[in-house]
Amino acid sequence: MVSFTSLLSLALAAGGLAAAKPTSFNGTGQIRTLWAYGDHSDLGCLTSAGLWTTDESLCGKFDAKRTNESPVMFTLASVEGPCQIYGKFSCAKGNEPYIFGLWPWGNSVPGVECLRWGQYGLMASSGPRNPPLPTDPPQELHLTSASEEQKYVWLTFGSV
Repeated sequence: MVSFTSLLSLALAAGGLAAAKPTSFNGTGQIRTLWAYGDHSDLGCLTSAGLWTTDESLCGKFDAKRTNESPVMFTLASVEGPCQIYGKFSCAKGNEPYIFGLWPWGNSVPGVECLRWGQYGLMASSGPRNPPLPTDPPQELHLTSASEEQKYVWLTFGSV
């Protein structure tokens, strides 16, 4: 049986999916989900509502605005509205803007800015498959409780 990660890697190598290169949380870009372990594979993106998908056509565009430079803090918004994490990651009209930071410790993806909320940053899903297949509906992400049995991800920023 071929794993989802193998299929995703083959599709990327063949030019079938256009994963964005990780960049800085500043300006307009996509929010990418990178596997927390192993080779830190790109496992998809977030929709404009903040849901996890591997269907590249559903990747949302996000505006990251720095509030200061040291330590780096920023807000995120999409066409759906401001983004926040209160139990789950979401972007919606009516959300209060939240100031995010960067993961300051070395146990994330080396050389890549990873989003954090307070003292936390590692995300997971309770969906039936993690990561979802491109044919699955997008699923919610939440801060990991370390009880999830599937892949954990860091949220990173990619160019569009």
